[in-house]
Amino acid sequence: MKRLKYRHLFYGKTIPVMFSLFGAYLVITVLFTVLPYNIEGEMIYMYLIIASIAIIFLTLAVDYAVIHHLKPDEKKKIAEASPPEWKKLPDRMKKKFKVNKKDSLISAAVAIGIELIVAFIVLLSDGMETMLVSLAVLLPITLICLGIYAVYEHIWANMDDSAIYTRIEIDHSFKGERTRFGRRYYIVFYLPDGKYVLETPYHLSKNIIVIKYKCFLRWENEDTFI
Repeated sequence: MKRLKYRHLFYGKTIPVMFSLFGAYLVITVLFTVLPYNIEGEMIYMYLIIASIAIIFLTLAVDYAVIHHLKPDEKKKIAEASPPEWKKLPDRMKKKFKVNKKDSLISAAVAIGIELIVAFIVLLSDGMETMLVSLAVLLPITLICLGIYAVYEHIWANMDDSAIYTRIEIDHSFKGERTRFGRRYYIVFYLPDGKYVLETPYHLSKNIIVIKYKCFLRWENEDTFI
């Protein structure tokens, strides 16, 4: 469960983190502008680089501490939370992971087709050599990603009897920041080891199912999964 707990280190609050990092960037800029003219030495830039890295990590650490600070009612919910009860994953639930190979092949073909269209546009604008370089970079990356995804789905589709699951009650949900892809939603629940925040593409108000199989872990919406 720890992987779920730390999946979103800043609970989706990227704007405050970006503002704090911008402040850190200004401090680093001032250091690089002022100190070299006031302190002589060959190692000054090495010290500045080390100090810059330290400032960035310190800024992120402060952001993490502030965002993860628990309110009294949250501490109470954690103290009163029950540990998850793991059960054997029944066959009817395993069927949910069966992959439609035809749909997978169509998705892969679409992804490769888009790259070929982009390559053709590059050919028209920048010539054959640039197009070949683009394909040499993009196509292997795409094939590797598709291969990893196929292996991942194959593992879930062929689970044995060691697969287990647990039902977790959502405490509440909230709307996250707006992005160009739409509004983000987050669900919140509490377990004895702390507060959990997970991102979801749509609003959830009930419960989730967490499935564990070997070293893999995933969660699904209870309404659509059971």
